Amino acid sequence: MSQWLITLKKHRNYALREREIGYNTNNQNADEPVNYAWGSYCDLKTRVEYGGYCPLTCPVLKHGVIPTDLNIALKTSSSVIKWDSASNIQIKVTTRLRHKLKHFSEISAVVLQGNILKLDTAFTNFWRHGKGFPRYLRTLNSFNYSPGQVKLKTIKDNYATVYLPGIGNVKIHNSRDLTSIQSVRTCTVKRAGGYWFLSMLVQIPQELPKEKSISQIKSVVGIDVGVNKLVALSDGSFVENIRVTTNIKTSRRLTMRQRAISRKRQGSQNKNKAYARIARTQHKLAQHRDGYNWQAASKIVKTADAVGREDLNIKNMVKRAKPKRDGKGGYKRNGASRKSGLNKAILDCAWGDLFAKIAWLAAKSGKPIILVDPKHSSQECPQCRHTDKSNRSGEKFLCTNCGYTQHADTKASRTIAKRAGLVFPKNIKKTLPGDSRKVMPVKISLPMGGESRNHAYESLNIQLSLFDLTQYTVADSRISKRYGKSF
Repeated sequence: MSQWLITLKKHRNYALREREIGYNTNNQNADEPVNYAWGSYCDLKTRVEYGGYCPLTCPVLKHGVIPTDLNIALKTSSSVIKWDSASNIQIKVTTRLRHKLKHFSEISAVVLQGNILKLDTAFTNFWRHGKGFPRYLRTLNSFNYSPGQVKLKTIKDNYATVYLPGIGNVKIHNSRDLTSIQSVRTCTVKRAGGYWFLSMLVQIPQELPKEKSISQIKSVVGIDVGVNKLVALSDGSFVENIRVTTNIKTSRRLTMRQRAISRKRQGSQNKNKAYARIARTQHKLAQHRDGYNWQAASKIVKTADAVGREDLNIKNMVKRAKPKRDGKGGYKRNGASRKSGLNKAILDCAWGDLFAKIAWLAAKSGKPIILVDPKHSSQECPQCRHTDKSNRSGEKFLCTNCGYTQHADTKASRTIAKRAGLVFPKNIKKTLPGDSRKVMPVKISLPMGGESRNHAYESLNIQLSLFDLTQYTVADSRISKRYGKSF
């Protein structure tokens, strides 16, 4: 399969080069680019595509894909001879190559055709949707099978046997129950970190439950994502940020292995080994983050009947700082270095991946996801509605107007839950270590050298309820629950 990926990469890049030459040729000696995207007519009035003019004066094919045998470039539609599309012409040429070249004959015809169709999709995005021009691939790590090609042969407790056309029977590890599969649709074979994975789109008899209506929802949990804490829940609990790639140990390891790559000679086997080593490390880190986010999403969805979250535009949040000119030919300080560190921390948290997992688990449970406006969710006071940037200082929230105090992330999550327009979760048993980080203005001494935590202001041994919070100023030193292991 590794040889398949090398051949498919060369096949795609050659097909892209052929189309690029045709595209550039059609735009030579022109003041404005001429795009022939939706037709290749000899006569625009009659829209005759073939034989309308003298071959010496008629531009043959506007997309530039001209095979050696001109008959391959023709198709017959309703007894009318027309020029075929670029993708169909290249597919016909590929079919002939399978009878001539050994490497092409070993690959399934369906996989080769899918390789051209993926390139055709990239060109469609370029023409219609304003995406960038398709680029050449340095590496290709996946290929696809069309629906109905892959067959499940045997299914055991912990493994199964799958038939892949052109490869044969392959034994795979069962990551889930496969006995309820009725048919296999699209199948993708992927290589990541030196491991091979099989991703199948299957048809099963079960259906997702119907989403609960607003009248059926009895509780809601608001979540506030961040960098210090990955998620703060409105019930007072937290999901810690394990910093998969930005912790000191892992970031140092990645830096060392990237430097080792730069020291190796270009094209040497040692450089290839160094690439494989860092690819496997990054794959393991991605798997660790993926598993941790699944556990966090499961905890969030099980908390209440509905989940309220901020409607964040993460793509804009991780943009680099804009340069500021000083008017003297130079630039002012714009905090680009700090912004770069923040961008890395946000990307390491994988908020988008976490939101996608929450949405999927909620859909399986029939629970709705409510998106709310994130504007000033961490700066607005829940008592007096006073909004000020100075209300928040790190993880502490102290209203400058009324003096209301609370943990900043917990307050933000409860503000999000309120904006959802529903109620807080009720009848949820919470022990003291799982409650929110209470803060107090002074330390209160107890007999035998003990020290009080989680007390109301100037009150002793009074346990607070989950939602009737009073004023606090200093966080205690408890560690909330962690999932998994850190690298």
